[in-house]
Amino acid sequence: MTKEITSKELSDFQNAFEKTPGSAAIKNAVTNNGIYKSSETLDSKIAMDPTFSVELETGSVSDQKQSGLCWVFAALNTMRHPLQDKFKIKGFELSEAYMLFWDKLEKSNFFYENVINTAALPVGDRKVDFLMTTPQQDGGQWDMIMALVQKYGVVPKSVMPDTASRTNSSELNTVLNTKLRKNAITLRKLVSDGESDEDIQRQKDEMLSEIYKILVYTVGEPPTKFSWAYRDDDKKYHKESGITPQEFFKKYVGWDLDNYISTINAPTDDKPYNHVYTVELLGNVVGGRQVRHLNLDINDFKSLAVKQLQSGEAVWFGSDVGQSSDRKLGIMDTNIYDLEGLFNTDLAMTKAQRLDYIESMMTHAMVITGVDLDDNGKPTKWKVENSWGEKVGKKGYFVMSDSWFDEYVYQLVINKKNLSDSLKSTFETESKDPKVLAPWDPMGALA
Repeated sequence: MTKEITSKELSDFQNAFEKTPGSAAIKNAVTNNGIYKSSETLDSKIAMDPTFSVELETGSVSDQKQSGLCWVFAALNTMRHPLQDKFKIKGFELSEAYMLFWDKLEKSNFFYENVINTAALPVGDRKVDFLMTTPQQDGGQWDMIMALVQKYGVVPKSVMPDTASRTNSSELNTVLNTKLRKNAITLRKLVSDGESDEDIQRQKDEMLSEIYKILVYTVGEPPTKFSWAYRDDDKKYHKESGITPQEFFKKYVGWDLDNYISTINAPTDDKPYNHVYTVELLGNVVGGRQVRHLNLDINDFKSLAVKQLQSGEAVWFGSDVGQSSDRKLGIMDTNIYDLEGLFNTDLAMTKAQRLDYIESMMTHAMVITGVDLDDNGKPTKWKVENSWGEKVGKKGYFVMSDSWFDEYVYQLVINKKNLSDSLKSTFETESKDPKVLAPWDPMGALA
């Protein structure tokens, strides 16, 4: 049954508004200043003082500019921090353009393969629509950047610097997605016409060659070998000649990438804790590292972040940065705005409800570089390195309250050495056959 809004009800609404104490003052404040400025709290600004009992020295922040490469920036930042210290190179940065190039090419191939594999499904099927909605985009997840590094290594930013399309990727994404959708029409027709696998793959290779050309025009051609020179902080000169990106990674970063895993906190009924999950149709490198998430309750989740910081390692994390945050102040706190008090209304939802009802999901990746612990060793606030340049927050750094962590942090990358033996065993065992979530599951959201 449907029911319209009646004139009597409108009159009742108006009378209720006029009887609300302070309604005129609230209307004046909000119409002149906006919702968030009118509800901003002084208490949060005081509580989010940027002083931390555990703090890593990380240097100046990077700037992703008008691109959605936060997941790449955050990952490369976690790599460059120890690199800067070990080799005494303040201000050093790895090339995000290099990673963007390979990510776009690999995502194109990943898309084409999924188009071929779903070609028997009709247009309008939910999976087909899901693929066509966004054939590729800037966003990604931890395992996706690891798949790229494992295959292609890394290079210094000076070897493959930013271009116009790296710093503002909207035009490139528009062109690529148009080309990918057009090619999807061809691939689906080849399958429906019963063409051989060999012919389909041959035509797919021709399509990828065109994508490669577009990427070279817009991002530059990635080096297979390069020379690199620098002076360290002691003014000593160093030079590498004829080094490959994989060799550079091994020498200057030196991580065993298999040691770094994705843990999540997703308290929804369909994802019991202490199990491993993956997401259908999510990834970038065909045949590369699979996205895998170990779901943990919030206490285990948070204690691992503290443990990793105390061991001297930063923490890559994914969160919903747009919730209860002030970009200018660099504060992420559930108390930064008193919206319920301003409007005298109930806006409360649990973390699980926000995920289930699409109120919240992971939208941005950053790096945790510090934490403030109380006398009982419990966190009260966290230091966050963002990738939005130095004009936001305190020279690009944010303060995140512990309550905000509880509600809006969804993913942490943890060194396996910090896991209990039980959790290590669970991850190793279940990663071989993780539970597969639907493509549109919120844990498949890209930072």
